[in-house]
This record gives sequence, structure tokens and C-alpha cells, in this order.
Amino acid sequence: MSMKAELGAEPHHVLGVRRGATPQQVAQAFRREVLRGGHPDTGGDARAFRRLVAARDALLEPPPSPSPSPAPPRPAPAAAAAPRQPRPAPPRGSDSSALPLIVLLFLAFVAIPHVLLAIVITVVP
Repeated sequence: MSMKAELGAEPHHVLGVRRGATPQQVAQAFRREVLRGGHPDTGGDARAFRRLVAARDALLEPPPSPSPSPAPPRPAPAAAAAPRQPRPAPPRGSDSSALPLIVLLFLAFVAIPHVLLAIVITVVP
């Protein structure tokens, strides 16, 4: 059944919007027509309301895709094909996270004072 036979007119004419109207414009026009008395709860005609709803749905419905066949699956890369092994958790009490702290403390308390002392000894007679 065509849209004209279902609605009795083009959906654009039923809602009073131009062709190519944005979804926001269609929704605004639908609300406007419903507030003008198109809703059965406010005393409007149920048949007219169904026409408004059908016109709104027809305009907001995405157009059908030109190719109904799904795209062929792409082959997976070789690296992604192999299952990934989970990384083992580091053992408790590991010193691997303490290494940067040890290096920083060595520089702060041993290397820098020695360099500064050597500079002072060479500059001061």
C-alpha cells in the first residue's frame, strides 16, 4: 500500500512541511498540528490524529538502504586472529615499582650533593 493511499495525501502536506525538512522541523510541525486540535484526548478527530502520526512516522523513518545485502565480512588481520593471552599479574611484593623511587632517592641524596660539593671545591680557593 502506498503512502498516499494510507494517508490520503503526501506526508509533507499533512504536516505542512517542505520536502527535505529536518527531523526537528517535522517534530515541531507534528506538535503544532496536534495542538491545533488533532489529538482525540483534546476533542480532535481520531482519524485525523492517525493521519498525523502516520505522516510523522513516514517522514522520520530512515530511507531504505539501496543494497539490502549485508557487506561481506573482512578477513581478520593475522595478529588479531590469534587469541590474546592475559598478562600475568605481578607477584606480590615485587620491587619493579620501587626501582624509580630508588633511583630518585639516589640522585637526590648521593649524586647531586657530590656534584655540588665538587663545584664548590673547584670554585672556592
